[in-house]
Amino acid sequence: MAARKSSDNWMWKYFLKLNNSILQCNIDSCNQTFTIDNNHHKLKISILKRHLYYKHEIWNEEDYLKWVNNNDLIWRYFDKIDLYKEKCKFCGNLFHQAYTPFIKQHLQIHHQEIRDTVRKEIADKSLSQYFEIDVEKFNAWCKLCNKNMNIFYGTNVLIHHICLKKNQSLRSRQEPEDNDMNTMTQQSIPEENTDTHSYHDNINR
Repeated sequence: MAARKSSDNWMWKYFLKLNNSILQCNIDSCNQTFTIDNNHHKLKISILKRHLYYKHEIWNEEDYLKWVNNNDLIWRYFDKIDLYKEKCKFCGNLFHQAYTPFIKQHLQIHHQEIRDTVRKEIADKSLSQYFEIDVEKFNAWCKLCNKNMNIFYGTNVLIHHICLKKNQSLRSRQEPEDNDMNTMTQQSIPEENTDTHSYHDNINR
């Protein structure tokens, strides 16, 4: 039922090249043709894989595993419904894309919903105390180091950044304390030794 070979080479046996820009599916009597722009290789691959899966139930195990294990930030706003099938969490529209950057274009119409979501996260997590934030442009600047970060996909990147900064600050404060403790420990050793010798001397005497 399914074609399982490594890389994208597995799929070409299902298509016949009619000329430089037209491919034809050669499975049974399908004969569906595809006008392909050879300058957009990933788009071409996406269209052909989608056809094989939904028209002929042919897919590749390697592609399936990549899809299942894909942790791109895009999945904050989309649900995986099936192989090469996504559902927008804002409007419920379904898409059939084998290449995730293509569905990112859809989010252009949801910028306001994304801004509202990000604003709520900023308020709930009190992030304004650490960052200068321009939600309109989805940018944030750390007040501690002035690092610029994109918050289009949420504020987790800000939380991760400030946790790192706090840990660095904590370590830098602990180092002098550790040195002081070592100095105190070293000073206490000769004192104890001195007292011990004096005690034994008194006993001997």
